[in-house]
Amino acid sequence: MTNRLIIFEDGAFADFHPLTLSRPVFELRCGAWTLWERIARAFAGYEVSFSCRAQLAGIIGLRTGKMVNGLDYRPGDRLVFVNGRLRLGEKLSRELQTATANRIYTQGPVTAAIVITEPLKELPLQLVSSSGTTAPSSLGVEAEIADGTFDFFEHLWDLVDQNGNQIGLDFQALGAGGDFGRMAKEARIDTGAVIQGIENFFIAPRAEIGPGAVIDCRRGAVIVDSDAVVGPLSFIEGPCYIGPGTKIFRGNIREGCSFGPDCRVGGEVEESIFQGYTNKYHDGFLGHAYLGSWVNLGAMTTNSDLKNTYQSITVSVGGRKIDTGLSKVGSFIGDHSKTGIGTLLNTGVSIGFSCNIFGGKLVTSREVPSFSWGDESGYDIYKLEKAMEVARIVMSRRGVPFTSFDADLFQAIFAHTTADR
Repeated sequence: MTNRLIIFEDGAFADFHPLTLSRPVFELRCGAWTLWERIARAFAGYEVSFSCRAQLAGIIGLRTGKMVNGLDYRPGDRLVFVNGRLRLGEKLSRELQTATANRIYTQGPVTAAIVITEPLKELPLQLVSSSGTTAPSSLGVEAEIADGTFDFFEHLWDLVDQNGNQIGLDFQALGAGGDFGRMAKEARIDTGAVIQGIENFFIAPRAEIGPGAVIDCRRGAVIVDSDAVVGPLSFIEGPCYIGPGTKIFRGNIREGCSFGPDCRVGGEVEESIFQGYTNKYHDGFLGHAYLGSWVNLGAMTTNSDLKNTYQSITVSVGGRKIDTGLSKVGSFIGDHSKTGIGTLLNTGVSIGFSCNIFGGKLVTSREVPSFSWGDESGYDIYKLEKAMEVARIVMSRRGVPFTSFDADLFQAIFAHTTADR
């Protein structure tokens, strides 16, 4: 018997646009890990696979090395399905791993999790290839319905708002900190660096802290992952997560930030998430924002994250205006988008996939459609072939190939967002 964990994406993925144009919800980042990585950590010893939109299956399989939209099922295998946007607590995690009967955990029409302990007569292919909201009718087995209240991420700003707290929880889950002597031997920490609140500090092997850098962990944990570099004269305020290979260049990194792998970060950043492979080398302020992968911000690009009236900020998602209930919300920028020097982003702006914004003007549009080229005086269409050519060049600079899966994804998103332009 094999214990199998299937992390699925439900029908709410569009509420996380523009980031989920190019990835499932469960690949979004909060704290030190992506949502799926955190769920998988709670199920030690389980074989992990995924269920998501068909157009994403190839590239997610390539990125994770996991099976997507399929299941190597054998009679007697124990199956646990978990909604990828569920904030999984310890109690529910234990229950899912110890339940002895088939059970579906729901919150109204939304499926939170499913446990299958009895042999299936046939594999529920509809479940594996579709959204979690259709799960109860597609199981093909009898199961108890456990309807309750669960904690889901609903929008991108939820991830940003919870990021600082989640870094602290992840620090505890790692069992990190406490043995600074051992960590210092395996990393490179300059004698001129200052680390405050050292009990809340973790640095992985081969990471580097440069001379004159200040890392303040007194109000929150700081995790510096393997091969990351905090350059000379940088300031890092916890809670903060700096991902593998990411480099901070004389940055003023305030609390609540997570940077995924291989980012380049400078200037002032506050309470923001970078998915990975994203550049903000230069001066300029970024606050309460979520940036996808392969984003590049030109020098002095700055976003607003607070209204002069201090009122709640409204964000447009797919043309729907949503009151966030938050007084601080920055910008949301899709994968492969770029800004030119001096670009200013209004509060709550959303920029789609593979946009090129330049001209040094204030972006006031609530949503800039994917594949937009230009500025607020009028956006043209960023030609698909040109966008893919630039992506090939950009990715090759980090040693990452632009694959046929990437090309298929560009084409699918271009077609899907045609009406938006």
